[in-house]
Formats: sequence, structure tokens, C-alpha cells
Amino acid sequence: MADLIDIANDLIDNELSRALNKLRQQVTNNNEGTEFCVECGETIPAERKKLGFKRCVSCAEEAERRGQMFVDY
Repeated sequence: MADLIDIANDLIDNELSRALNKLRQQVTNNNEGTEFCVECGETIPAERKKLGFKRCVSCAEEAERRGQMFVDY
């Protein structure tokens, strides 16, 4: 029977795999980002746009902060 540490390790492994798969999908999409931020409307720099970003740096940081507070399952 698995003890609590084994269960915790399995949970961590699953969450890490899920997060890595999500990142891989974002990178392999190779979709060009938007010219303007989808949240605030600011212009997105060309380098960021080429990487497929749809948010400016400040909005992306805020979205990441919110994402850490609310995990989507």
C-alpha cells in the first residue's frame, strides 16, 4: 500500500507532466502572436509577437500571478 509520500510524489509527477505538456503545445503551435495585447490593448514588441504571445509583459505577469492563485484542473 502506498504511503503519503508516494502519493505526494505521484501527484507532483502528474502535475509536472501536465504543465510541461501544456508548455510544449504552446511552443509547437508556432502561431504568431497578436499586434496588440488582448487585455490592455498595448502594442506587443515584434520579438514577443514572433514567439506567439498575445499579452504584453505586464498583463502576462498578472495572468501568471492569478494562475498561481487559482489552479485550473
